[in-house]
Amino acid sequence: MKRKKLNNPFVYEGYESPEYFCDRTEETEKVISHLQNGRNLTLVSPRKIGKTGLINLLSALTL
Repeated sequence: MKRKKLNNPFVYEGYESPEYFCDRTEETEKVISHLQNGRNLTLVSPRKIGKTGLINLLSALTL
């Protein structure tokens, strides 16, 4: 996947691509493991912490 150049590297609206999702490797691996094993999970955190970004990343990785 070709990475597009952003004017501002701090994306605060929308979703660009997995390349711009950072510092959640452990969480991503844990969620993938749970989903592959048929476990239920809930993402809980304050607003603007990255829940939707994590879901978008998982969606991009599984396509």
